[in-house]
Amino acid sequence: MTIFIFGFGQVSKELAKKLSNDKKINFKIVSRNTENFLDYEFLKIDFFKNKLNLSDSILISTVPPNEKDEDFILKNIPESNLKSFSRIIYISSTSVYQSGDVNELTIPKPVTKLGIRRLSIEKQWQKLNTKTVIIRSGGIYSNSSNILTKFLEGDHKIIFKKNHFTNRIHIEDLVGIIFSIIKAKNIDGIINATDSFFIDNFDLIDKLSKKFSLPKPTKISYDDKSINKNIKSFYQVSKKVYSNRLSNDLGYSLIYPKIDEFLNSLLKKELKL
Repeated sequence: MTIFIFGFGQVSKELAKKLSNDKKINFKIVSRNTENFLDYEFLKIDFFKNKLNLSDSILISTVPPNEKDEDFILKNIPESNLKSFSRIIYISSTSVYQSGDVNELTIPKPVTKLGIRRLSIEKQWQKLNTKTVIIRSGGIYSNSSNILTKFLEGDHKIIFKKNHFTNRIHIEDLVGIIFSIIKAKNIDGIINATDSFFIDNFDLIDKLSKKFSLPKPTKISYDDKSINKNIKSFYQVSKKVYSNRLSNDLGYSLIYPKIDEFLNSLLKKELKL
């Protein structure tokens, strides 16, 4: 079996690192990238122009659609080759959901441009292969990039909207979920990748700042003139995304189930407490 990872962003890099530890897995990264990574030579998209037998291969797409609502892979690889993959895993976004409490059984009704675009691409992937897995990822955070990163660098403004909660997933958990799907034989359909732990961002930082004697955060409204359009659209929809299939169907236990505990531990290390 060969796994083809398309794209070379944060998710692809971390997934490649994890896969490289399993000597039984053969994987290739498809990207225009030319930098040295794990002494690895990248495949170019042109490799897939000719007719190929990919019946023992898995395609993993981490590539977001462009501003023209196009998917780079769907546009540049012949449909016959895409259909020949044994499985397809497409990393999408929780932006496809509307306001309210939602889970994998919720029929998505996106209201933002990004959400509408994502759902359209999801449907195109699902038409190609009945074994397509759509992972709807929450906002990805990591040890080096999270809600505290800018705060500790001196930007103490926290965007606020009443009753708005961020749906998150740690990069290590997202990669773990993808890896579990690769290992599982009978998983398809929609899987939400969020921690389903809902806490107000301002309250979160405010509590941490008091506990660790950090500067007090400044609350700024999401509709303030200084906030750019992309960020405003993120706050347009207030939803709680539940990831019921992670434990029920995939048997996956989150490494980082609660961001407040993660940040608490991170601050102890940063401040050497």
